[in-house]
Amino acid sequence: MSHKYLQFVLTLVATNKKNYKDCIAFIQNVFNEREVSISKSKSLSNLVLDIYFNCYLEDFNFMRKKIYSLNNKADLLMQRVKYRKKNLLVCDMDMTIINVETIDLINDNLLKNNQIPYITKDAMSGNISFRQSIITRTKLLKGIKKVEITNLIKKIKINEGVESVIKTMNNYGHHTMLISGGYDLIANSIGKKVGFKEIRCNTLEFANNHLTGNLVNTILDKKGKLFHLKSSIKKLNINKDLTLAVGDGDNDIDMIKYSGLGVAWNAYEKVKLAADVSVDFSFKSLLYFQGYSEREILS
Repeated sequence: MSHKYLQFVLTLVATNKKNYKDCIAFIQNVFNEREVSISKSKSLSNLVLDIYFNCYLEDFNFMRKKIYSLNNKADLLMQRVKYRKKNLLVCDMDMTIINVETIDLINDNLLKNNQIPYITKDAMSGNISFRQSIITRTKLLKGIKKVEITNLIKKIKINEGVESVIKTMNNYGHHTMLISGGYDLIANSIGKKVGFKEIRCNTLEFANNHLTGNLVNTILDKKGKLFHLKSSIKKLNINKDLTLAVGDGDNDIDMIKYSGLGVAWNAYEKVKLAADVSVDFSFKSLLYFQGYSEREILS
């Protein structure tokens, strides 16, 4: 075992006061069991706490496994203090930034095809390739008017906390990217509304303002998302450890695994297993995990 202590921080974002107290008591017991001392704690917001400590990596891994069992009561992250603040945030769109799968929204309102929700679910869970699924689903859109798609945007809701996260990251001079396997008509509108500095997505082909059923240029799939993440890291000359990627589906796994901190947001089990951490309660946890306090967060 290494004799060098490393500096770590545990961030707790609890769902209510009872869970907050229960989590702290449980965490303290785990620390005591491993004979690890808390060097300091800092309240970031109501029910949000940073706990700093130094220990061996073996102790850290042991405690993390136990403490992460609390993830039904709180969003939790244990990490090295070094590289905690990120310079690049990359987000998936459907079911991460917004409350719907956009292809399902189009289907529910315009197509009424019973097979599309099943194709979407299979693609997001990794049972079929995203590339094949989007080609299949896009062909079914042939003949739909452009205006019919844009009229659906008003039905879309931005998930709670998302705008605060993007505004705050932008305010502190960091780069924010929306990388979506969804369609440009919707992604560009949502991305601009939320405030992303860069938007990457799939482009629909039109003829006389009607969908042809085809996509223009290279299809943005799992590999495409990773490509755009790597491209931004290179272009911005950012250390990979200073990047954060968040998503919910199989299409996001590569960028989640490659980034400095990969977050599974209300995700499929396959994605949770690939990510560094799962977040299920508050999107603002992405800021708390970086050490932002409530007074530093823009609303």
